[in-house]
Amino acid sequence: MSKLHEFPEEVKKLHPRFAELKEFHGIEDGRPLIGVAGPQKMASGLISITLQCVGASIVEKPPLTKKLPATTTVGKLKNLCRTFFKLKSIKPILFLQEEGSPLPTLLADDMASFIDLGVGNESTILVDEES
Repeated sequence: MSKLHEFPEEVKKLHPRFAELKEFHGIEDGRPLIGVAGPQKMASGLISITLQCVGASIVEKPPLTKKLPATTTVGKLKNLCRTFFKLKSIKPILFLQEEGSPLPTLLADDMASFIDLGVGNESTILVDEES
């Protein structure tokens, strides 16, 4: 905590116009923020993604659910898929399967993040192989 909150009398004695200037300039108390606006844990920024293989040679692999940061890019997820599913010579292609949509959306831009693409919590990403 700062001196301002611990010793208000000392601050007033050392800086007699402090309160007046704070009011004049519209400055709020600089108290530490707690709760939603304060510091957050890393876990609160993670989204749950289910990866499901649909390619002909990788279809036997079971779906995998992972918690990843919302800032993860498509290119990074492709590399993670190679690791998760042990795809050595297969180049993965990713699709976003959205509820209510008959066709999945191709995730072609390797630099786009989940935030940019609108990938939310509990989303399903289909992993196919490039032919």
